[in-house]
Amino acid sequence: MSYTIGIIGSGHIGRGLATHLAKTNYPVLITNSRGPASLTNLLSSISGSLTAADLSQTIARADVLFIAVPWAQIPDVARELQNSSGKIIVDASNNIVSVSPFRLADTAGKSTGEYVADLFPTHRVVKAFNTLAAATLAEPSQTNVGSTVIFMSGDHVDAKKEVADITKAMGFEPIDLGTFKQGGHLQDVGGALSGFELIKVNR
Repeated sequence: MSYTIGIIGSGHIGRGLATHLAKTNYPVLITNSRGPASLTNLLSSISGSLTAADLSQTIARADVLFIAVPWAQIPDVARELQNSSGKIIVDASNNIVSVSPFRLADTAGKSTGEYVADLFPTHRVVKAFNTLAAATLAEPSQTNVGSTVIFMSGDHVDAKKEVADITKAMGFEPIDLGTFKQGGHLQDVGGALSGFELIKVNR
């Protein structure tokens, strides 16, 4: 299926996503809080189908939105999207609110995917791309035996299928962990799959 893809956030995770998405056949927009002019150097360093846009343009034009902003900014993004519906939201965030000292935000026992999904009730949220370190996401291991795995979870089967197709186009291998309750906590910081790069071997 043909999509326009948007990336909200141009930090390390946003740049890593942009690097791989720009190599696909999808039109890709990227936005940040500083405006399109601040993204000139990023665009010049990444060839392919990547265009800078402001937030409102990105929201209006994108069918699939990758959220790659700090945890504290996600409610602000949700407010910007409250008057739209039906988009696929790919939540690539982790609930880290402080690195030194290290501190995680309280999600009231919910997985971060489930927590974020509650902020976007009129959209379909898929948790993905949050288990790899930013440097690994940007430059995954190069091997001819298989592809780096991207884990995902979510409560919308159709949305996960579309995100899986995009993930494959990016050169990764998607693995569906099930619903947020079934697999979401495995992806979270401290979960069994957090911080590991796994390769699915070709058969």
